[in-house]
Amino acid sequence: MTKPDPEPAARLRQPTLRQLKGFQAVAQHGSFSRAAEALALTQPALSATIRDLERLLDVTLLERSTHHVALTAAGAALQPQVAWLLNSFSLGVSDMHRALTSQASSLRLAALPSTMHLLAPPLAQWQRLHPEVTLTVRDPLNDALIAALHTGEVDIALGTELDLPAGITAIPVATDELVAVLPRGHRLAQSAPDSTLRWRDLQGERLALFASGSTYDLALATLRQQGVALEEADRLLYSESLYSLVRSGLAVGVIARLYTKGMPSQGLVVRPLGAPAITRRIALMVRGPAELHRPAVADCLAWLTQALRAPPKPARARSSSPR
Repeated sequence: MTKPDPEPAARLRQPTLRQLKGFQAVAQHGSFSRAAEALALTQPALSATIRDLERLLDVTLLERSTHHVALTAAGAALQPQVAWLLNSFSLGVSDMHRALTSQASSLRLAALPSTMHLLAPPLAQWQRLHPEVTLTVRDPLNDALIAALHTGEVDIALGTELDLPAGITAIPVATDELVAVLPRGHRLAQSAPDSTLRWRDLQGERLALFASGSTYDLALATLRQQGVALEEADRLLYSESLYSLVRSGLAVGVIARLYTKGMPSQGLVVRPLGAPAITRRIALMVRGPAELHRPAVADCLAWLTQALRAPPKPARARSSSPR
C-alpha cells in the first residue's frame, strides 16, 4: 500500500525558480518595468508571477503604487532567504557542470582581517590535499562577513560569534581579548610584560580605535562604562595607521590581540586590558545544517575545525651551551 504524502500542503507551497527570480529582481530594482527588462520578460508577465508567489505564500511581499514599489515587512524578511536560495542554486548548477567535465568544485571563504593568520596555515594544508578545488578567500569586516554568509555568497566564514541571524551554525574555535598598544617609552609600558592594565588607566590618553566592526563596538562600550573620555579618540580604518600613530607617541591603541600577531614589534608594546577583561569568541560559521553542505564545504569545515581547535604545540626548550 502506498503511504500518503506526510506534507502535501508544504509541497504545494513550494515557489518556483521563476517566481523567486522575479521577486528578487523587483526587490533589487525597486521597479517592475526595470526588473522585467532585466529578466527579459513583459511587465504583465512579471506582475502575474509576483501575484502567484504572494498567493502561494499567502502574504503581501510588495507595496505597489503608480510610481513606487517597496518591500513590505514580510518581503524584507524574505529577501535574504531568496538571495541565499538563488545563490545556492547558481553555485550548485556551476558545480554540477564542473563535476561532469573535470570532477572539480569550488569553495568560498571569508575571514575577519584579524583572524586571517589563524585561517591561512590550515587552509593552505587543505588546499594542497585538494588541488582540484577552486578556492577564493575574502577579508570583510564582521557585518559584511555575516551578510555574505547569510545570502550564500560565501560557504565558510571565520569571525566573531555576535548577533548571528537565524540559520547560521557557529563552531567556536578560539577566544580573543582586547589589549592596549603603547609606544615603547610610554608610562604604561614600563610595567612587567605580562602585567594587566586597567581600562581606567587609559583616562587622559588620546586613543586610537578602529572606526567600525566588532572590536570597535566592544572597546567603545567598555571605555564609556569605565568613564574614559573619548572626545579626542582617533577612529581609523587600518591597523597600519593605528600602529603609526602609536609608534609616534600621538595615541594609545585599543584593538583585539589577534591584530597584534602581524604587528611590527619595533617601538611598540602590547599590554592586556582588565577590570574588566573583554573577550570575543571566534567561530567558524556556515549556513544551514551539515547534511545540506556540498562535499568540499563539509570536508574543509571539518579540517579547519580540528586544526583551529587543536591546542598549540609547546615550545621546545633551548639547551644552553656551557661557556
